[in-house]
Amino acid sequence: MNSQFMTPFGDFTLKRVPDSDKNLFAWNSADHYMLNHLFDLFQSGEIDLNKKKILIVNDAFGALSVPLAQFSCDSYGDSFISHEAIIRNMKRCCPENLDKITLIKSTEQLKCKYDVVLFKEVKNQAFFQDQMLQITQKLSSRPLIIGGVMARNLQKNTVNLLNKSIGLTQPSLAWKKARLLLVNSDVTDSDKVKDKYFQEYNKVTTYQLDKTNETIYNQANVFSKNKLDIGTRFFLQNLPNEKSYKNIIDLGCGNGVLSLKIAKIYPESTITCIDESYMAVASAKMTLEANLSPGDADISYKAANALTNYPRNSTDLILCNPPFHQQYVVGDAIAWQMFKQSEKTLVKGGELWIIGNRHLAYHLKLQKIFGNHKFIASNNKFVVLKAVKK
Repeated sequence: MNSQFMTPFGDFTLKRVPDSDKNLFAWNSADHYMLNHLFDLFQSGEIDLNKKKILIVNDAFGALSVPLAQFSCDSYGDSFISHEAIIRNMKRCCPENLDKITLIKSTEQLKCKYDVVLFKEVKNQAFFQDQMLQITQKLSSRPLIIGGVMARNLQKNTVNLLNKSIGLTQPSLAWKKARLLLVNSDVTDSDKVKDKYFQEYNKVTTYQLDKTNETIYNQANVFSKNKLDIGTRFFLQNLPNEKSYKNIIDLGCGNGVLSLKIAKIYPESTITCIDESYMAVASAKMTLEANLSPGDADISYKAANALTNYPRNSTDLILCNPPFHQQYVVGDAIAWQMFKQSEKTLVKGGELWIIGNRHLAYHLKLQKIFGNHKFIASNNKFVVLKAVKK
């Protein structure tokens, strides 16, 4: 697979993280479309990128950040993996520009005014809304704002959301199955409507865990932020509760609800909450600090690319509800990575417990990696599995 990304700003060798599926590119037509449009404005003299403060939002693997780093830019998003990919691709393609790009986590505040904003639409509309409300407070006068999305993925609420939060938005004609979202921040809904939109927005939502007094906290990009999802509910009903575990990892911790329950079962344990989403890690911290007593387990939190660089042979138990997509791309690359890294991270006799949709056939992966697997529980939709490191 050719990994050469050819743009009007230069040609760059870009790779995804993880890079296990050679049929997937680290960019799409929306990235091309945005860069082509921006270059036309730059070449015509309508905008001088050398004199503008640039913000890039939701750049998955560096397709926008790497070409534009030569002008200096900030890259803002919720994905540790995306930030890792940007750094890897910068080091591969243009290390001389590495110090010209600043990575900003979704949990951090934007600290300056931006003249140019390039954003990719994301699947989670609550998260996208959160980002747009942060950005609208950090725009210079008459900014250039360009969004990009594959036409099939453009959601009905996106344009309405942009109209209300930033300014009048005009979708472009499609080009190679991609569309631009051209936003005019000088033309908005009435101030009354916009103020109401801000007032009704809640950055952090909560819900009560079933039949308990425990409050679960969720920032905008957490999966199933308004209620306990049915897969996690089933996993909670089938957690390990007999063997003693000293070191436990909640891999892909989300809002921390699994860690909360396992901490109650094993209060003497050390638990590490790991997720690639900065907002998920922050949500887990909020959930556990709000519901655990000082003596209920020793908890730490880490945004990371699964278990990359985690100490080998160091953990007794790993709990995992693996994702089967990266944004709009469905696949099992992340699950494979999690399972393989779990086998290396576990001590001999250590256990990996997972939940997944029945049709994903995770038992075959566990059998190949661990040489064993055991069905713990199943229903018509999910299965809980265990594998032991030999």
